[in-house]
Amino acid sequence: MFVAKILILCTVCALAASHTVPAFGAPSQLEGKDLAEAQKTLQASLDKLAAGEGPHYRISKILSASYQVVSGSKNDYTVELIDSNGATKVCDVDIWGRSWLPNGIQVTFRCPNEPVLVKTHSS
Repeated sequence: MFVAKILILCTVCALAASHTVPAFGAPSQLEGKDLAEAQKTLQASLDKLAAGEGPHYRISKILSASYQVVSGSKNDYTVELIDSNGATKVCDVDIWGRSWLPNGIQVTFRCPNEPVLVKTHSS
């Protein structure tokens, strides 16, 4: 009887351990409503940058997006962007938001065959 109880307890523990929950501060993939909100965040940053010195991009399609709590918040995107010439490119875009700082939104663009571009804007 004791062995059966231990076996059941071990099985329950193994099942509980196999259920993966993101660790606090770990990035989580976005879907559904959260992905739609992330798209609004990206679009707002692209609009702010385009109103200034640029770059001038439009969203074609978000391929993936994740959110992470860091010192502030961080959204990471793999996205198809359309530049001002109409060319489409797949880029990794990070938006690090620290709203308590002036120009506390840092946007980093990593596009193939281009240098990394880092821009900031206000909230």
